This record gives sequence, structure tokens and C-alpha cells, in this order.
Amino acid sequence: MTEINNFKQKLFCWGGGDQAICMLPILAKMGIKYDVVVDEIKDQVDFNCSLFLKSKDDFIHWAKNRDFSNWSFIIAIGNPYGFVRCEIHDWLKSIGMSPVTICSESAYLEKDVILGEGCQIMNKALLSTKAVIGDQCILNTNCLVEHHCNLSSGVEIGPSATLCGRVIIERYSWVGAGATVLPRLNIGANSIIGAGSTLCKSAEDASVYAGVPAKFLKENQFRPVS
Repeated sequence: MTEINNFKQKLFCWGGGDQAICMLPILAKMGIKYDVVVDEIKDQVDFNCSLFLKSKDDFIHWAKNRDFSNWSFIIAIGNPYGFVRCEIHDWLKSIGMSPVTICSESAYLEKDVILGEGCQIMNKALLSTKAVIGDQCILNTNCLVEHHCNLSSGVEIGPSATLCGRVIIERYSWVGAGATVLPRLNIGANSIIGAGSTLCKSAEDASVYAGVPAKFLKENQFRPVS
């Protein structure tokens, strides 16, 4: 399993919005802060970091010929941008940074859970036995991932959402806040299960479902170009 909270000397964060802000108290309890943050947001948040870069071009200029062997990174960008997280993940690794999987001290993980790289496990998330979590997944506050669930890379589970046993979720999909996915269902790649929904049947790729029971609403147009 990927080591949890295994920080190197410096911490880089790609993303300066709400996800990065929500990580601050989790990091603070570990005595960690962001050293460098990059985001193109107009209203810069005070992260008390050494450097805030305002664009990708600024980052490229700053990173040129720099040794990143002592840098960890997180990518604080929520879904539906799971595919963006994964693309940036690969890029930052290629220049020498190391992804760090961050887990709140209030989260609970069974010992046999398998975690990928660069995950973010928020307050009071619960991961049950035999769960498998891919790279760059975000498991939000108070979510429940039950036994034998398998999440591919770039998936996000919203606050207080529940995945019952043996649920399989393909890459980049998003289960909204308070949604419930019944046991042994599959959710295809690039799909969205709306907040508060109850999914009773498996969901196709690139689709949006919502309601109780959840029904197909439309194709999800916001996804990587294949």
C-alpha cells in the first residue's frame, strides 16, 4: 500500500481553491504547510506559503532546472476534473516530484485497504476491509467506502456519500454528496451520480444520473477527449 502522510521536505500544491483550503487544517495538525501553491484564481487566498504562482507559465519558469527530489505534491482540484488531476500527477512525477497520499487523523482505514498515489482522505472518511483506491482519488468528509469496493484513478466520493459493498467505479467518475450506491453495482468512466441520489442499477460510461431511484439524465460532456 502507498504510505500515508509520507511528506518530503517541501510540499507543493497545484490548486488554490476550496479543496486546497479544506486540506489546511488536516495539514496543520501534522505541522505541515504548503511551501508553493499554483492557481490561476483571481482572488488569491492567503495560504501562508513561501510562494504563490499565478499561472502554469509561471510554474514552468519557476520549475526550470530545479531539483525536486525533496518535494512532495498534492493536486487540490475537485471533480469533474479527475482527469486533470491524473494528467498533472503524471507531469509532476516526470519532473521529479513525489505524490503524497494525505489522510486526516480522524479518518478510519482498515489495515488491508490498498491506496494509490496522491489520494486525499478527509475528516471521518471510513474505508472498510478489502477496499482498493486508485491514484488521485478524493474521499470527502464522512464518506463510507464499504468492503471490496474498487475505485479507479481520479474518482471523487462526495461528503457523506455511501458506497455499499463491492461497488466498482471506473476512472474520473464522481459520486455526489449524500448519494448512496447499492451493493455490487458498477459506475462507468467519466460519470456523475448526483447529490442525494440512490443508485439502484449500474451506470454507463460518460453519463449523469440523479434522483431516488437514480435515473439517466444526460450524457456527461465534460470529460477528456478520447
